[in-house]
Amino acid sequence: SVYVSGSDVYAAGYEVSGNKTVAKFWKNGVGQALTNGAFHAEAHRISVSGSDVYVAGFEGNGSSVTAMTNGANPAAGLTLSGTTLYGTTEFGGIRGYGTVFSIPVTGGAIKTLATFDQSVSSGPTSDLLLSGGKLYGTTQYAGQDNRGAVFSVPITGGQPTDLASFNGDNGSYPSGPLTLLGGKLYGTTSYGGPTNEGTVFSVPTTGGGATLLSDFSFTNAVGPSGGLTQVGDTLYGTAAGGLGLGYHSGIFFSVPVTGGKPTILASFNFLNGAGPTGALIYSDGIFYGSTLSGSGGDLKGRGSIFAIIPDGAPVPEASTWVSFGLLLVGGLGAMVLRARRRRTTA
Repeated sequence: SVYVSGSDVYAAGYEVSGNKTVAKFWKNGVGQALTNGAFHAEAHRISVSGSDVYVAGFEGNGSSVTAMTNGANPAAGLTLSGTTLYGTTEFGGIRGYGTVFSIPVTGGAIKTLATFDQSVSSGPTSDLLLSGGKLYGTTQYAGQDNRGAVFSVPITGGQPTDLASFNGDNGSYPSGPLTLLGGKLYGTTSYGGPTNEGTVFSVPTTGGGATLLSDFSFTNAVGPSGGLTQVGDTLYGTAAGGLGLGYHSGIFFSVPVTGGKPTILASFNFLNGAGPTGALIYSDGIFYGSTLSGSGGDLKGRGSIFAIIPDGAPVPEASTWVSFGLLLVGGLGAMVLRARRRRTTA
């Protein structure tokens, strides 16, 4: 997970220490451990408000087993509103299929706002979107055809309401956060569509089913999973694989808000990262994101933090990429990579 605040770049993850993992976050390449290495721990999401840094993740508790009525395995990021943080857990709750929760930014007890069961949807794994007194999110499972759903929950708590279910044709297994634009929620599914390689969809905030806006195939991109970032009348995102510009390590794409075939804007080639995950952040004409593997420097495949500056030039060959601003990030061996396309002339 990556977060940009002004001129500062934050990242969350973990570092291997002996036979355990230590949860950490990095600010401009300087790491800070969040756990002591006694148990396995990972940091999954990071957010910044002023001088406060908020990190979501987990730490194992050895061999003990405790009841998880307020949730278990928070796999998504947190949403800040006022002095309250909102999030989801993939498991736990009274029925064991996940929860929506809130917690004060100053700490304190976790308040369970909603619990899931298989009769509606289950396993929420995306960041929540807050609008008009409601929290919106997605689940990877259950729904009408057990392929996932889009849901809403009142910010004050209550039963989840399914706004749309996926059936394969309009997508399967939604992933990544939702984007709100003009009364509609936009997002991605990792599978489904005509070739089962993933989709871009929209859903009215009032419900009524998911509309297929774009679909993917191996010849362009496979498995969009990081949600969408809206700039003007265009949606931007990443996909984990696909041929794209001739590589197999991931794609940066755009789709019109009104729908249409995806346009491939950039490909990852392992040297600048592989397997982009998480949502993109757009600031001052630059898209920031992270990859699960690949590396811009030491080739150990531990992941990268990247920035892409689309300049409107024709899509170039791989040899025309220019890299600059490399910054080593702690012990991950990851790189902050700002990449832009070189304009070509006749």
